Amino acid sequence: MNSQKYYLTSITLRKQSKRRLKAALKILSRNGIVWSESELLRRLAKMYLGAWRGKKEKPTCPQRYNVSFKGKRYVRVSWYIQEVLHAILTERSDHSRESVSRMMDFAIRVYTPQLLEEVLREPRAKHGRGMKNARYWQLRWERRKKSLPQIFITYECKTWEHSTRGLRYEQSYTIIPQQRLTPDTLNNLARMAA
Repeated sequence: MNSQKYYLTSITLRKQSKRRLKAALKILSRNGIVWSESELLRRLAKMYLGAWRGKKEKPTCPQRYNVSFKGKRYVRVSWYIQEVLHAILTERSDHSRESVSRMMDFAIRVYTPQLLEEVLREPRAKHGRGMKNARYWQLRWERRKKSLPQIFITYECKTWEHSTRGLRYEQSYTIIPQQRLTPDTLNNLARMAA
C-alpha cells in the first residue's frame, strides 16, 4: 500500500451533512482558502481517526447506513481518497460496527467547526483575505475547553475464533505523536496492516 496512491470511491451522507460540507467550503473560499470537497473530507477523516477511542467490541459486520437511500434522505458524494487513509477507515469500520459513510457523516457534524477554527484563526496574507475574521476564529478556538491531541493512533486486531460458539480476539493500539509521523512511517504501518 502506498500513501501517495489515490483512487475514487463514494460515501453516502445525509442531506444536512452535504449542506454543511458546502457551507464550510464557502467559508474557506471567502477567507482565501480553496479546497476541494475531497480535501475537506480527508482532513475531517483524520480528525475523526485522531479522536476515535472505540468501545472495545468486535462485530460481525458494519451497520448499514444508507437503507433509505431510495427515499432521498441521503446523497452520494464522490471522494478521491488516499489508499492508506481508506484502508485505515475501512479497518476502523470493521472494528467499530459503523460504516465509513456514518463515520464521515459524524465527522462533518462534529469536527467541521473545529477544523474551520483551526485553519481560519491564522490571518492569511494572500490578497488580505481573512485578516478581519482571524480574530473571531481565534476567539472561538480559545473558547474550546479541549482541542484534539496532535497524534495518530494505529490499531491491530488478531481474531482467533469468531463463530456462533464464541469470539476470541486481541486488540492493541499504538499512539504516534505527529512530529514522528512521516510518509515512510505511514508506508511501514500500511505494510504491517496488509
